[in-house]
Amino acid sequence: MATWANLATYVRSNYKISDERHDMIKLVFETGNLRSQVVLLWHVTLADGAEEWVQIESSFGELNSVNLVQALREVGDTVCGGMSVLGDLVTFRHSVPLLNLNINEFERPLALVTSTADRLEQLLTGADRF
Repeated sequence: MATWANLATYVRSNYKISDERHDMIKLVFETGNLRSQVVLLWHVTLADGAEEWVQIESSFGELNSVNLVQALREVGDTVCGGMSVLGDLVTFRHSVPLLNLNINEFERPLALVTSTADRLEQLLTGADRF
């Protein structure tokens, strides 16, 4: 993969897209036990547009209701990704550059972000809203 357009084509061919804009693709995954997880793929550019990245992001709770210390402890052993805030939501996300991207460098982080966010949501909120 070399560009956002290439990645978007791959995603359209391999996943069911829930929503799409020029800089975002929304996916919804079934995670088992009647749970699902929303994952957003964001097109991000650096160096005045010279570098294209994809940011894989999934919300797992509302900022005012998640125990952030517990959440940080839970993500301490993860091998990819980190916590962030998107509006009033706490998210788990990971970013990778698109230039010379091998498909496994997208697929595995996508799976890890999805499963980690779902696990955090279940553990910290007991709900399945995201």
